[in-house]
Amino acid sequence: MQAGKGVFGLPPSAPPAAFIERLGSPTAELPLRQGRRGLLYGNSLLLEFEGETLREVRCWKLEQFTDDLFLGWLQQVEPRADMQGFVVDDRLRLGMPRAQVSALLVGLEGDGDERSDVRIKNGQQLWLGYGAAPDYHLGDDPEQQVLVSITVQFNAH
Repeated sequence: MQAGKGVFGLPPSAPPAAFIERLGSPTAELPLRQGRRGLLYGNSLLLEFEGETLREVRCWKLEQFTDDLFLGWLQQVEPRADMQGFVVDDRLRLGMPRAQVSALLVGLEGDGDERSDVRIKNGQQLWLGYGAAPDYHLGDDPEQQVLVSITVQFNAH
């Protein structure tokens, strides 16, 4: 995915049918709030549409859901190997240490707190969520935070 340019080789303005043609049939189609719908691929990638317009791409790290997320049911959904490598701008990927992510965010408008960062890149909002490395089998240091969730918003109102 290239911020401000394309998603899986398609422009963000492409209709849901174009994404289904490119990515294959989704694991599930989900009705969402405010009349939106989601195309769930595997158990860790969601494309969210409002009508025929892509509004968000969400992905998350899933080795196991921690108890505070209440999403254990997603562990029962079969993962899709072809969806495990979601990358933003050829550099930002799930599982990266927060220190590395922070270096990539230098110069972008936005702010963060102890669990997340929100930045604007090429007119698109990036929301980045972090978790403790051991919770995601990405290290033993409970003080090390790693990137476990990425949301990219398109044409936000």
